[in-house]
Amino acid sequence: MPKTSKVLQVLRLFGGSRKQLRATDIASLFGVSPATAYRYVSELAEAGFIERASAGHYVLGPTIVELDREIRINDPLIAAASEVMRTLCERSGATIILSRLHGNKVVCVSEMRGRYGPTTVSYERGRAMPLYRGATSKVIFAHMAPAEIAAIAQRDASGLRKAGVPAARGALVDYLAEIRARPVYATAGEVDPEAMGWAVALHHGKHLLGSLSAIYSKATPEAARARIGDQLVRAGLRIEGRLEAPGHTSQT
Repeated sequence: MPKTSKVLQVLRLFGGSRKQLRATDIASLFGVSPATAYRYVSELAEAGFIERASAGHYVLGPTIVELDREIRINDPLIAAASEVMRTLCERSGATIILSRLHGNKVVCVSEMRGRYGPTTVSYERGRAMPLYRGATSKVIFAHMAPAEIAAIAQRDASGLRKAGVPAARGALVDYLAEIRARPVYATAGEVDPEAMGWAVALHHGKHLLGSLSAIYSKATPEAARARIGDQLVRAGLRIEGRLEAPGHTSQT
């Protein structure tokens, strides 16, 4: 792995129970010498990616916050979707989630809380979620390239089975084809027990970007969510149309 890539991989060590790190932690987790770990720390701190919190302990730094702001402002998908999401949230009352595909995970990049949304929504901005659970993720999974789906079936059969998804390649292909054939895909309780989700895939041309989803509490009256399928399809088409319009450029 190139040196720069190795240094940046340190940032992925933060998260979950690891809110602070020492150089010795980095050395142990990466299997590098203490001198190398201290050099990583020095380079990241100089660039503002991490900063000292207390003696020998480091946390994520201000550059991360600055970059997050730039993404919020300049990401073409977020820019194309923001007004559409706001309108959909107001009209449907659902919590609206915009997600991107990143490797084999799905990352929420924008969210708008609705009056009928559940109290807890696991899909929150910046949180990576599994590819095999919930409408938000599974509609993306269903639209991935056949070669990518085949690779996942070969590499992560146990993860697929654990999520209740067929692990055998042929059965998985059929399962995802059924999802792909629906204008909107819906699930209930697969991620958050008290939530129901509806989702559509988003493309820029032939390139799969992610998904747009609407999340309701299971306690939501049926009349309040009766039109969400049609509303979501129209919203997805509007976002894709804005991405195609002059002045918009998708990020891959």
